[in-house]
Amino acid sequence: MNDRSLRAALISTDPGFTAHVRTALMRPDLGVALALESPVRFAEFDEEHVGALRQLRPEIVIVDLEDDPDLGVKFIEFLSGTANQKIIAAGPTLEPALLLAAMRAGISDYLPKTSSAEALGEAVLRASQQLGVAGAGPKVRQPGQIYTFFSSKGGSGSTTIATNMAIVLHRLTNKRTLLVDLDLELGEVALLLGVQPRFTFVDMVQNFHRMDSGLLASYIEQHPSGVHLLSAPFHPEKAEVVSGEEIRRILHFLRQHYDYIVVDTSKSFSPATLAAIDQSDLVFLVANLDLPSLRNIQRGLPMLRRVLAHGEDQLRLLVNRYHAEGDITLDDVKRTLGIKVYWTLSNDYGAVVDSINTGKPIVLNGTSTYSRDIKALAAQVAGLRPEGGERRGVMGRLVGRLRRPEGKK
Repeated sequence: MNDRSLRAALISTDPGFTAHVRTALMRPDLGVALALESPVRFAEFDEEHVGALRQLRPEIVIVDLEDDPDLGVKFIEFLSGTANQKIIAAGPTLEPALLLAAMRAGISDYLPKTSSAEALGEAVLRASQQLGVAGAGPKVRQPGQIYTFFSSKGGSGSTTIATNMAIVLHRLTNKRTLLVDLDLELGEVALLLGVQPRFTFVDMVQNFHRMDSGLLASYIEQHPSGVHLLSAPFHPEKAEVVSGEEIRRILHFLRQHYDYIVVDTSKSFSPATLAAIDQSDLVFLVANLDLPSLRNIQRGLPMLRRVLAHGEDQLRLLVNRYHAEGDITLDDVKRTLGIKVYWTLSNDYGAVVDSINTGKPIVLNGTSTYSRDIKALAAQVAGLRPEGGERRGVMGRLVGRLRRPEGKK
Protein backbone atom coordinates (compact mmCIF):
# COMPACT_ATOMS: atom_id res chain seq x y z
CA MET A 1 0.00 0.00 0.00
CA ASN A 2 1.24 3.41 -1.02
CA ASP A 3 1.05 6.28 1.49
CA ARG A 4 0.97 9.13 -1.03
CA SER A 5 -2.03 11.44 -1.21
CA LEU A 6 -4.69 10.77 -3.79
CA ARG A 7 -5.80 13.52 -6.15
CA ALA A 8 -9.50 14.32 -6.25
CA ALA A 9 -11.45 16.45 -8.72
CA LEU A 10 -14.87 17.98 -8.07
CA ILE A 11 -17.40 18.88 -10.75
CA SER A 12 -20.24 20.95 -9.28
CA THR A 13 -22.02 24.23 -9.96
CA ASP A 14 -23.19 24.39 -6.33
CA PRO A 15 -20.90 26.47 -4.05
CA GLY A 16 -22.53 25.00 -0.95
CA PHE A 17 -21.80 21.45 -2.06
CA THR A 18 -18.25 22.44 -2.97
CA ALA A 19 -17.71 23.69 0.58
CA HIS A 20 -19.28 20.47 1.88
CA VAL A 21 -16.80 18.37 -0.11
CA ARG A 22 -13.86 20.43 1.15
CA THR A 23 -14.99 19.77 4.71
CA ALA A 24 -15.36 16.04 4.08
CA LEU A 25 -11.87 15.77 2.62
CA MET A 26 -10.25 17.42 5.64
CA ARG A 27 -10.29 14.06 7.45
CA PRO A 28 -6.62 13.16 8.05
CA ASP A 29 -7.21 9.44 7.57
CA LEU A 30 -8.34 9.89 3.96
CA GLY A 31 -5.07 11.08 2.46
CA VAL A 32 -7.01 12.76 -0.37
CA ALA A 33 -6.31 16.25 -1.71
CA LEU A 34 -8.89 18.24 -3.68
CA ALA A 35 -6.69 19.20 -6.61
CA LEU A 36 -9.31 20.52 -9.05
CA GLU A 37 -12.68 22.25 -8.71
CA SER A 38 -14.67 22.64 -11.90
CA PRO A 39 -17.85 24.75 -11.43
CA VAL A 40 -19.01 24.08 -14.99
CA ARG A 41 -22.38 22.82 -16.22
CA PHE A 42 -22.27 19.53 -18.09
CA ALA A 43 -23.60 21.15 -21.27
CA GLU A 44 -20.71 23.66 -21.18
CA PHE A 45 -17.90 21.15 -20.64
CA ASP A 46 -15.47 21.69 -23.51
CA GLU A 47 -12.06 20.39 -24.56
CA GLU A 48 -10.27 22.78 -22.22
CA HIS A 49 -12.09 21.41 -19.19
CA VAL A 50 -11.61 17.82 -20.33
CA GLY A 51 -7.93 18.57 -20.93
CA ALA A 52 -7.53 19.88 -17.37
CA LEU A 53 -9.02 16.66 -16.02
CA ARG A 54 -6.79 14.49 -18.18
CA GLN A 55 -3.68 16.43 -17.22
CA LEU A 56 -4.45 16.12 -13.51
CA ARG A 57 -5.34 12.40 -13.79
CA PRO A 58 -7.32 12.38 -10.52
CA GLU A 59 -7.83 9.01 -8.88
CA ILE A 60 -11.19 10.14 -7.44
CA VAL A 61 -13.76 12.29 -9.24
CA ILE A 62 -16.77 13.63 -7.33
CA VAL A 63 -19.62 14.58 -9.67
CA ASP A 64 -22.65 16.63 -8.64
CA LEU A 65 -25.54 15.48 -10.84
CA GLU A 66 -28.10 18.05 -9.73
CA ASP A 67 -27.43 20.38 -12.69
CA ASP A 68 -28.69 17.79 -15.23
CA PRO A 69 -28.88 14.16 -14.01
CA ASP A 70 -29.41 12.61 -17.46
CA LEU A 71 -26.53 14.50 -19.07
CA GLY A 72 -24.46 13.94 -15.95
CA VAL A 73 -24.81 10.16 -16.29
CA LYS A 74 -23.58 10.39 -19.90
CA PHE A 75 -20.67 12.51 -18.69
CA ILE A 76 -19.79 9.86 -16.08
CA GLU A 77 -19.86 7.21 -18.78
CA PHE A 78 -17.35 9.30 -20.72
CA LEU A 79 -15.09 9.68 -17.66
CA SER A 80 -15.23 6.04 -16.59
CA GLY A 81 -13.00 4.89 -19.40
CA THR A 82 -9.99 6.11 -17.44
CA ALA A 83 -8.05 3.40 -15.62
CA ASN A 84 -7.35 3.58 -11.87
CA GLN A 85 -10.10 6.09 -11.25
CA LYS A 86 -13.18 5.97 -9.02
CA ILE A 87 -16.21 8.17 -9.56
CA ILE A 88 -18.49 9.22 -6.70
CA ALA A 89 -21.77 10.85 -7.69
CA ALA A 90 -24.09 12.98 -5.57
CA GLY A 91 -27.36 14.67 -6.31
CA PRO A 92 -31.12 14.41 -5.94
CA THR A 93 -33.04 11.18 -5.45
CA LEU A 94 -32.89 9.42 -8.81
CA GLU A 95 -35.45 7.22 -10.43
CA PRO A 96 -34.34 3.56 -10.17
CA ALA A 97 -33.76 3.30 -13.94
CA LEU A 98 -31.48 6.34 -13.98
CA LEU A 99 -29.62 5.22 -10.87
CA LEU A 100 -29.05 1.82 -12.46
CA ALA A 101 -27.79 3.58 -15.60
CA ALA A 102 -25.39 5.60 -13.44
CA MET A 103 -24.02 2.45 -11.82
CA ARG A 104 -23.57 0.85 -15.22
CA ALA A 105 -21.83 4.01 -16.39
CA GLY A 106 -19.18 3.45 -13.75
CA ILE A 107 -19.95 5.20 -10.46
CA SER A 108 -18.59 3.49 -7.37
CA ASP A 109 -20.98 5.26 -4.96
CA TYR A 110 -24.09 7.42 -5.17
CA LEU A 111 -25.02 9.72 -2.28
CA PRO A 112 -27.88 12.17 -1.79
CA LYS A 113 -26.55 15.73 -1.62
CA THR A 114 -28.09 15.96 1.84
CA SER A 115 -25.65 13.32 3.11
CA SER A 116 -23.40 14.33 5.98
CA ALA A 117 -19.73 15.19 5.51
CA GLU A 118 -18.98 11.98 7.40
CA ALA A 119 -20.96 9.89 4.89
CA LEU A 120 -19.19 11.59 2.00
CA GLY A 121 -15.84 10.97 3.67
CA GLU A 122 -16.69 7.29 4.07
CA ALA A 123 -17.52 7.07 0.35
CA VAL A 124 -14.14 8.61 -0.48
CA LEU A 125 -12.43 6.19 1.89
CA ARG A 126 -14.15 3.23 0.20
CA ALA A 127 -13.03 4.48 -3.20
CA SER A 128 -9.44 4.97 -2.07
CA GLN A 129 -9.38 1.50 -0.53
CA GLN A 130 -10.58 0.01 -3.82
CA LEU A 131 -7.68 1.82 -5.52
CA GLY A 132 -5.26 0.32 -3.00
CA VAL A 133 -3.64 3.61 -2.00
CA ALA A 134 -5.74 4.81 0.95
CA GLY A 135 -3.87 6.94 3.47
CA ALA A 136 -5.17 4.84 6.36
CA GLY A 137 -5.86 1.52 4.72
CA PRO A 138 -8.51 -0.90 5.93
CA LYS A 139 -7.75 -2.99 8.95
CA VAL A 140 -7.98 -6.74 8.63
CA ARG A 141 -11.40 -7.59 9.96
CA GLN A 142 -13.01 -10.77 11.13
CA PRO A 143 -15.91 -12.07 9.03
CA GLY A 144 -19.29 -10.96 10.32
CA GLN A 145 -21.77 -13.16 12.16
CA ILE A 146 -24.90 -14.41 10.36
CA TYR A 147 -28.01 -14.88 12.50
CA THR A 148 -30.95 -16.47 10.70
CA PHE A 149 -34.54 -16.38 11.98
CA PHE A 150 -36.88 -19.15 10.89
CA SER A 151 -40.39 -20.19 11.81
CA SER A 152 -42.16 -23.21 10.39
CA LYS A 153 -45.58 -21.57 10.75
CA GLY A 154 -46.80 -18.25 9.42
CA GLY A 155 -47.83 -15.65 11.97
CA SER A 156 -45.32 -16.74 14.61
CA GLY A 157 -43.67 -13.31 14.63
CA SER A 158 -40.19 -14.19 13.34
CA THR A 159 -40.03 -11.21 10.96
CA THR A 160 -40.85 -8.80 13.78
CA ILE A 161 -38.22 -10.39 16.01
CA ALA A 162 -35.54 -10.33 13.31
CA THR A 163 -36.24 -6.69 12.41
CA ASN A 164 -36.15 -5.42 15.97
CA MET A 165 -33.21 -7.65 16.88
CA ALA A 166 -31.09 -6.10 14.11
CA ILE A 167 -31.83 -2.60 15.35
CA VAL A 168 -30.94 -3.44 18.94
CA LEU A 169 -27.73 -5.25 17.96
CA HIS A 170 -26.58 -2.16 16.08
CA ARG A 171 -27.48 0.21 18.88
CA LEU A 172 -25.90 -1.87 21.60
CA THR A 173 -22.62 -2.49 19.80
CA ASN A 174 -22.29 0.37 17.28
CA LYS A 175 -21.29 -2.29 14.76
CA ARG A 176 -22.30 -2.43 11.10
CA THR A 177 -25.54 -4.40 10.93
CA LEU A 178 -27.39 -5.56 7.83
CA LEU A 179 -30.93 -6.91 7.78
CA VAL A 180 -31.54 -9.28 4.86
CA ASP A 181 -35.08 -10.23 3.83
CA LEU A 182 -34.81 -13.69 2.28
CA ASP A 183 -38.53 -14.31 2.22
CA LEU A 184 -38.17 -13.63 -1.50
CA GLU A 185 -41.82 -14.23 -2.37
CA LEU A 186 -43.67 -12.38 0.39
CA GLY A 187 -41.08 -10.61 2.52
CA GLU A 188 -42.34 -7.73 4.67
CA VAL A 189 -39.24 -6.37 6.43
CA ALA A 190 -39.37 -3.14 4.41
CA LEU A 191 -42.98 -2.64 5.55
CA LEU A 192 -42.01 -3.11 9.19
CA LEU A 193 -39.24 -0.51 8.78
CA GLY A 194 -41.50 1.90 6.92
CA VAL A 195 -39.19 2.19 3.89
CA GLN A 196 -39.65 1.77 0.12
CA PRO A 197 -36.46 0.22 -1.24
CA ARG A 198 -35.19 1.18 -4.67
CA PHE A 199 -33.37 -2.14 -5.15
CA THR A 200 -33.76 -5.64 -3.76
CA PHE A 201 -31.87 -8.85 -3.14
CA VAL A 202 -32.81 -10.03 -6.63
CA ASP A 203 -31.22 -6.93 -8.19
CA MET A 204 -28.05 -7.71 -6.28
CA VAL A 205 -28.06 -11.31 -7.52
CA GLN A 206 -28.37 -10.12 -11.12
CA ASN A 207 -25.40 -7.76 -10.74
CA PHE A 208 -23.26 -9.80 -8.37
CA HIS A 209 -20.67 -10.55 -11.05
CA ARG A 210 -19.40 -6.96 -10.73
CA MET A 211 -20.13 -6.38 -7.05
CA ASP A 212 -17.68 -4.52 -4.79
CA SER A 213 -18.12 -2.47 -1.61
CA GLY A 214 -18.99 0.66 -3.57
CA LEU A 215 -21.68 -0.98 -5.67
CA LEU A 216 -23.00 -2.81 -2.59
CA ALA A 217 -23.77 0.55 -0.98
CA SER A 218 -26.06 1.38 -3.89
CA TYR A 219 -28.29 -1.63 -3.23
CA ILE A 220 -28.63 -1.03 0.51
CA GLU A 221 -31.31 1.06 2.20
CA GLN A 222 -30.26 2.79 5.40
CA HIS A 223 -32.93 3.08 8.09
CA PRO A 224 -32.82 6.06 10.49
CA SER A 225 -31.96 3.62 13.29
CA GLY A 226 -28.61 2.97 11.58
CA VAL A 227 -29.50 -0.52 10.38
CA HIS A 228 -28.99 -1.32 6.69
CA LEU A 229 -31.57 -3.29 4.70
CA LEU A 230 -31.31 -5.60 1.70
CA SER A 231 -34.96 -6.05 0.83
CA ALA A 232 -37.00 -8.83 -0.72
CA PRO A 233 -38.59 -8.03 -4.11
CA PHE A 234 -42.10 -6.63 -4.15
CA HIS A 235 -43.20 -8.98 -6.95
CA PRO A 236 -43.21 -12.67 -5.87
CA GLU A 237 -42.36 -14.03 -9.32
CA LYS A 238 -38.89 -12.48 -9.14
CA ALA A 239 -37.94 -14.99 -6.43
CA GLU A 240 -37.74 -17.72 -9.06
CA VAL A 241 -34.46 -16.39 -10.48
CA VAL A 242 -32.49 -16.89 -7.24
CA SER A 243 -30.72 -20.17 -6.50
CA GLY A 244 -29.43 -21.47 -3.19
CA GLU A 245 -25.83 -21.32 -4.42
CA GLU A 246 -26.19 -17.65 -5.36
CA ILE A 247 -27.46 -16.92 -1.86
CA ARG A 248 -24.50 -18.73 -0.31
CA ARG A 249 -22.04 -16.68 -2.37
CA ILE A 250 -23.76 -13.40 -1.51
CA LEU A 251 -23.93 -14.14 2.22
CA HIS A 252 -20.23 -15.02 2.17
CA PHE A 253 -19.56 -11.68 0.45
CA LEU A 254 -21.69 -9.76 2.95
CA ARG A 255 -19.72 -11.25 5.85
CA GLN A 256 -16.72 -9.26 4.67
CA HIS A 257 -18.61 -5.96 4.91
CA TYR A 258 -20.81 -6.25 8.02
CA ASP A 259 -20.31 -7.29 11.62
CA TYR A 260 -23.85 -8.65 11.96
CA ILE A 261 -26.07 -9.99 9.18
CA VAL A 262 -29.58 -10.71 10.45
CA VAL A 263 -31.56 -12.85 7.99
CA ASP A 264 -35.32 -13.29 7.94
CA THR A 265 -36.45 -16.32 5.94
CA SER A 266 -39.66 -17.66 4.51
CA LYS A 267 -41.81 -20.09 6.49
CA SER A 268 -40.84 -23.03 4.28
CA PHE A 269 -37.73 -25.09 3.61
CA SER A 270 -37.08 -23.30 0.33
CA PRO A 271 -33.62 -23.28 -1.30
CA ALA A 272 -33.18 -19.72 -0.02
CA THR A 273 -33.99 -20.72 3.56
CA LEU A 274 -31.74 -23.79 3.52
CA ALA A 275 -28.87 -21.79 2.01
CA ALA A 276 -29.18 -19.15 4.74
CA ILE A 277 -29.26 -21.78 7.48
CA ASP A 278 -26.22 -23.48 5.94
CA GLN A 279 -24.25 -20.20 6.15
CA SER A 280 -25.43 -19.17 9.62
CA ASP A 281 -23.51 -18.95 12.86
CA LEU A 282 -26.77 -19.13 14.85
CA VAL A 283 -30.26 -20.17 13.76
CA PHE A 284 -33.16 -18.85 15.83
CA LEU A 285 -36.23 -21.10 15.66
CA VAL A 286 -39.31 -19.04 16.48
CA ALA A 287 -42.29 -20.90 17.96
CA ASN A 288 -45.56 -20.13 19.68
CA LEU A 289 -46.88 -22.34 22.43
CA ASP A 290 -49.50 -23.99 20.25
CA LEU A 291 -49.66 -27.45 18.73
CA PRO A 292 -49.36 -26.49 15.01
CA SER A 293 -46.22 -24.45 15.69
CA LEU A 294 -44.51 -27.10 17.77
CA ARG A 295 -45.60 -29.94 15.48
CA ASN A 296 -44.15 -28.19 12.41
CA ILE A 297 -40.84 -27.61 14.17
CA GLN A 298 -40.76 -31.24 15.23
CA ARG A 299 -41.35 -32.32 11.61
CA GLY A 300 -38.68 -29.95 10.30
CA LEU A 301 -35.91 -30.71 12.79
CA PRO A 302 -34.45 -33.68 10.84
CA MET A 303 -34.00 -31.46 7.77
CA LEU A 304 -32.51 -28.66 9.86
CA ARG A 305 -30.03 -31.04 11.44
CA ARG A 306 -28.83 -32.12 8.01
CA VAL A 307 -28.19 -28.52 6.93
CA LEU A 308 -26.56 -27.15 10.09
CA ALA A 309 -22.80 -27.01 9.59
CA HIS A 310 -22.01 -27.39 13.31
CA GLY A 311 -24.98 -29.35 14.55
CA GLU A 312 -27.64 -28.42 17.11
CA ASP A 313 -25.27 -26.14 19.02
CA GLN A 314 -26.22 -23.53 16.42
CA LEU A 315 -29.94 -23.70 17.27
CA ARG A 316 -31.64 -21.21 19.61
CA LEU A 317 -35.32 -21.85 20.30
CA LEU A 318 -37.35 -18.68 20.92
CA VAL A 319 -40.90 -18.79 22.26
CA ASN A 320 -42.86 -15.77 21.12
CA ARG A 321 -46.08 -14.44 22.75
CA TYR A 322 -45.24 -16.38 25.89
CA HIS A 323 -47.86 -16.83 28.63
CA ALA A 324 -46.57 -18.50 31.78
CA GLU A 325 -50.12 -19.62 32.57
CA GLY A 326 -50.71 -21.32 29.21
CA ASP A 327 -51.68 -24.97 28.75
CA ILE A 328 -48.30 -25.85 27.20
CA THR A 329 -45.27 -25.28 29.44
CA LEU A 330 -41.63 -24.73 28.53
CA ASP A 331 -40.87 -28.17 29.97
CA ASP A 332 -43.45 -29.63 27.59
CA VAL A 333 -41.61 -27.94 24.71
CA LYS A 334 -38.29 -29.41 25.77
CA ARG A 335 -39.75 -32.91 26.11
CA THR A 336 -41.49 -32.66 22.74
CA LEU A 337 -38.66 -31.18 20.68
CA GLY A 338 -35.62 -32.25 22.65
CA ILE A 339 -34.43 -28.64 22.64
CA LYS A 340 -34.31 -26.31 25.60
CA VAL A 341 -36.06 -22.95 25.20
CA TYR A 342 -33.37 -20.31 24.84
CA TRP A 343 -35.53 -17.20 25.32
CA THR A 344 -39.13 -16.14 25.76
CA LEU A 345 -40.75 -12.99 24.41
CA SER A 346 -43.79 -11.51 26.13
CA ASN A 347 -47.20 -11.39 24.52
CA ASP A 348 -47.56 -7.66 23.84
CA TYR A 349 -49.69 -8.18 20.76
CA GLY A 350 -51.39 -4.76 20.65
CA ALA A 351 -48.16 -2.78 20.85
CA VAL A 352 -46.48 -5.01 18.25
CA VAL A 353 -49.37 -4.67 15.78
CA ASP A 354 -49.38 -0.88 16.23
CA SER A 355 -45.65 -0.78 15.45
CA ILE A 356 -46.14 -2.86 12.29
CA ASN A 357 -49.07 -0.76 11.05
CA THR A 358 -47.15 2.49 11.53
CA GLY A 359 -43.84 1.24 10.13
CA LYS A 360 -42.03 2.10 13.37
CA PRO A 361 -40.15 -0.81 14.96
CA ILE A 362 -41.34 -1.36 18.49
CA VAL A 363 -37.88 -1.13 20.08
CA LEU A 364 -37.77 2.52 18.94
CA ASN A 365 -41.13 3.37 20.48
CA GLY A 366 -41.77 3.16 24.18
CA THR A 367 -40.93 0.62 26.82
CA SER A 368 -43.23 -2.32 26.16
CA THR A 369 -42.50 -5.68 27.74
CA TYR A 370 -41.80 -7.05 24.27
CA SER A 371 -39.15 -4.36 23.67
CA ARG A 372 -37.56 -5.19 27.01
CA ASP A 373 -37.32 -8.86 26.08
CA ILE A 374 -35.83 -8.14 22.63
CA LYS A 375 -33.22 -5.81 24.13
CA ALA A 376 -32.20 -8.41 26.70
CA LEU A 377 -32.02 -11.11 24.01
CA ALA A 378 -29.79 -8.94 21.80
CA ALA A 379 -27.52 -8.16 24.76
CA GLN A 380 -27.20 -11.88 25.45
CA VAL A 381 -26.38 -12.73 21.83
CA ALA A 382 -23.85 -9.90 21.59
CA GLY A 383 -22.11 -11.10 24.75
CA LEU A 384 -23.07 -7.98 26.69
CA ARG A 385 -25.50 -9.47 29.18
CA PRO A 386 -23.74 -9.75 32.57
CA GLU A 387 -24.14 -12.47 35.14
CA GLY A 388 -25.01 -12.22 38.82
CA GLY A 389 -25.31 -9.07 40.88
CA GLU A 390 -23.98 -6.62 38.26
CA ARG A 391 -26.85 -7.25 35.90
CA ARG A 392 -29.02 -4.28 36.89
CA GLY A 393 -26.36 -1.57 36.64
CA VAL A 394 -24.78 -2.77 33.42
CA MET A 395 -28.12 -3.39 31.73
CA GLY A 396 -29.17 0.09 32.73
CA ARG A 397 -26.22 1.50 30.83
CA LEU A 398 -27.03 -0.67 27.82
CA VAL A 399 -30.63 0.50 27.79
CA GLY A 400 -29.32 4.05 27.97
CA ARG A 401 -27.51 3.47 24.69
CA LEU A 402 -30.75 2.29 23.13
CA ARG A 403 -32.45 5.58 23.96
CA ARG A 404 -30.24 7.61 21.65
CA PRO A 405 -32.23 9.89 19.31
CA GLU A 406 -33.46 8.18 16.19
CA GLY A 407 -30.98 8.53 13.36
CA LYS A 408 -27.89 8.81 15.53
CA LYS A 409 -25.32 6.22 14.47
